[in-house]
Amino acid sequence: MTNVNEIHRSIAEADDLEEVEEQEISIGDVFRSLGQHPFQIITRWNWKSALLGAILRASFYFTVYKASKESWIVTFTAVIIELAFRFVTSGISGSLVQSFRRATPKWLATLIVTISLPLFSHSVEYITHYSQEHFFSNVFAASENNARQKAFAISVLFSVLSALFNLFVMRHGVLLVGAGRETKSLWGDLKRIPLLIGEFVTFLPLQILSFINKGNILAAIGVFSAFGLIIGTLLGVFRGKWSWAWTTALGAWAIMLVWTLIVAVGARIYRQYVKN
Repeated sequence: MTNVNEIHRSIAEADDLEEVEEQEISIGDVFRSLGQHPFQIITRWNWKSALLGAILRASFYFTVYKASKESWIVTFTAVIIELAFRFVTSGISGSLVQSFRRATPKWLATLIVTISLPLFSHSVEYITHYSQEHFFSNVFAASENNARQKAFAISVLFSVLSALFNLFVMRHGVLLVGAGRETKSLWGDLKRIPLLIGEFVTFLPLQILSFINKGNILAAIGVFSAFGLIIGTLLGVFRGKWSWAWTTALGAWAIMLVWTLIVAVGARIYRQYVKN
């Protein structure tokens, strides 16, 4: 864990980004620090992200496999494999996300995390489950109803949202490891997460509405468009089907439009309530 007495060092002096006192660190300095001191990802391995990520992903695979009517042995094989490798990759991913929590500009840091983390985690996921079914099926039972393909495709969308959420909560001081006095207990973090979930799911709609209220229509359209394009592109690339890309993008835009309208109505009711 980072020594709190060392949290007043510059980027050039620090072996770990969490030793730097600045509240904002440029994207370039983050990459420079990670390049010069790559072992900080291991020493600051995020066990909180590893634990929660492994449990959530294993539960996700269990649900998809059972919904696909796979046998119990096939389902539990997939769950155990997912649990094992996710514990490792989620810890590394959590450490990398934490490295970007103070990076500026924030929009670029968010874009980097949203694209790079799913690429990393799903490359490992694909290789692991593909190898299990094609090279070790005589030992580890393979899926019989294409559950692996279904789980993998949907998992991409889950990863994008997960990466965004992890970065969001870490910017609020939650799920941190090795961050000196900012590091809280897992139980302390869990108690804050419900409120942060509410803030997270309303963040983009409120951002869009804020741009609209300020008359910055192009910025609102940009945020709205980027949401669907990023999700559609990632899902289409990983699934290897153009149809998945555009249908997912359309679905994402439809959900965002409806949710933004709901948030707009809710915000108006709340303002009226406070006013009265």
